[in-house]
Amino acid sequence: MKILNDPERLSAYIRKYHIDSFFSSPQLPFALYVFEKGEFLNNLIDPRDYLCFPVSGTYMIMNIRDDGSMSGIYSGSRFTCFGDVEFARNVTSPFLIEILRRTVCVVLPLRDVRSQLENDPVFLRFLLSSAAQKLEQITLSMTEPKDLTERLLHYIDTQCDNGVLDGVGIAAAALQCSRRQLQRILKQLCDDGILDRSAKGRYIRSDSFPASC
Repeated sequence: MKILNDPERLSAYIRKYHIDSFFSSPQLPFALYVFEKGEFLNNLIDPRDYLCFPVSGTYMIMNIRDDGSMSGIYSGSRFTCFGDVEFARNVTSPFLIEILRRTVCVVLPLRDVRSQLENDPVFLRFLLSSAAQKLEQITLSMTEPKDLTERLLHYIDTQCDNGVLDGVGIAAAALQCSRRQLQRILKQLCDDGILDRSAKGRYIRSDSFPASC
């Protein structure tokens, strides 16, 4: 992990993702952090003390159960907020965030602004929406099928951006299976006409087999 000193790039990301619209508080001390592949965000910064908005890269969010086992909630590059649940509850993160591809985050350190944000109605509405999305993702991960083929299709339909699987290794990590297992199933689904292979490592639902099938 490292901090990027690039005010123009920081401002561009804030404008692109409308991050300043999540707050009514002015002059917040945003910064740019870079996390490298293989790093665990939780081991480098405490999500109770920072809000992180991933603006590029790929990551996996995993839920840590009470018995210590883990289940994948989401893997991909969707814009979201890390630290929302921790801010609301002020407890250790229930999520483990692994960086799968180099990821840049707009980061807000909370040390000097926490009390200010606790009384910011715009931010609190954003916090509620963001935490609710994570609850929905956890619920989906708990009800996913057990069969690996069905889990793969469920993963494509619910967790892949625009329903496109882009990266076999990332999907294998999210589904907790081997790359070879997944490639075998992907080939069979393509042979059956359920998926189309649009490029190396990139798969999409066939028009003949929409997600509702």
